[in-house]
Amino acid sequence: MLTTGCLLLFVALSQILAQLCPRSCTCSWTPPRCPSGVPLLLDGCGCCKICARRLGEPCDRIYRCDPTQELVCDYSTSKDGGRSGTCNYNDGDSCDMDGKMYKDGETFQLGCKLQCTCVDGGVTCVPLCSNDVQLPTPTCPFPRQIPIPGQCCPEWRCDGHVSSPESGLAQMVPINCPEWSTEWETCSTFCGMGISSRVTNQNSYCRLERQNRLCMVRPCGDSSAAIGNAACSPILTSHLMRWETQDCISIRTFWPTFCGSCGMRLCVPHQTVNELVAFQCTEGPRMKLMMFIVSCVCY
Repeated sequence: MLTTGCLLLFVALSQILAQLCPRSCTCSWTPPRCPSGVPLLLDGCGCCKICARRLGEPCDRIYRCDPTQELVCDYSTSKDGGRSGTCNYNDGDSCDMDGKMYKDGETFQLGCKLQCTCVDGGVTCVPLCSNDVQLPTPTCPFPRQIPIPGQCCPEWRCDGHVSSPESGLAQMVPINCPEWSTEWETCSTFCGMGISSRVTNQNSYCRLERQNRLCMVRPCGDSSAAIGNAACSPILTSHLMRWETQDCISIRTFWPTFCGSCGMRLCVPHQTVNELVAFQCTEGPRMKLMMFIVSCVCY
């Protein structure tokens, strides 16, 4: 038995098709010639035979995607208010992580340090080790992580200490400052300008602090970067461009590379380099750290 929600959806789709479809079918006597491997199927109005749309091709409620390839019209890429979309795989909002499929809403662990959840085809993870979330306090200015036998999570250890104002003791400072930094986090957005962060002690005080860099995995709406290839190779942009944020624009122009596509999997940066870039901002010139992509990998 149809629920009220399903019935309303059916009625809405029927009204949309009634507006798009002609009152009477007018089809060519000669069926269209399709590329090799592309089947003929009835259009969304049930009138005429058309060539099925393939992966990455535009589609709508009339021009349908190839069902033999389990393709569906993905309207999340629509730029015209949901009237058209792009043919994509029907993955059912599942997630592919290291070759294993997880259902939407399923929670799993990656090793002993990360707990992840599959949400709408994407994976979000939270750290299970408190030392990745709670940084040492200012009373521990020279911390380092020490592995503990039999435990998954390391612990913070202080190499020096800061005296309290009441004690009047001098501050103990290590002779040198060994570099300690976490890996750069994933860019905050899959397209457009985002932010990536890490924790490092590479500053004049040799104290742990959060460092940010600007990042762009791919431009939004760039079809060349969206299609890509199965090898997830970096794609060199076809034109010079300037980096832009909400209030700033880079003074120089660049030929950056972006990550393409891995089909149903994510294509993300693997090797990156950082460069200080001069920006002209509303408040004046600024230097900002920018990520540049060297290679990409499929996840």
